[in-house]
Amino acid sequence: MRNIFFLAICFALFSCSDSFINHDLKSERIGECDSYSRSVQMTSNIYGERYEFFSCIDDGFDGKKYSVERKGDSIIVNFPKTANTKKALYKIAIDMDVKPRYNLIILDEREVHVVPSTRL
Repeated sequence: MRNIFFLAICFALFSCSDSFINHDLKSERIGECDSYSRSVQMTSNIYGERYEFFSCIDDGFDGKKYSVERKGDSIIVNFPKTANTKKALYKIAIDMDVKPRYNLIILDEREVHVVPSTRL
């Protein structure tokens, strides 16, 4: 009986996963997709990371129809791009709080390597 209890406790402890991906996106339509910077600005703090960048995506983007998924130690963020749909330039700010840590984030086909900082 004691062994069954011990195995049940071990199973409960090791089967629980505390991994998560929390994200919040803010978007602002800037104008037409002429020339724009493809750089990504990253700001880190104790709550996660904020990524700010410009993206040429479907006009009428409401900030809701995008996908965020984890593949291994990478986070992939995709935005809608429908063929034969007018495109517009948007300024995107996405806040990410992810556990466990990730080493690469792909934002609209742009790879950003995430280097952890030393925490005191």
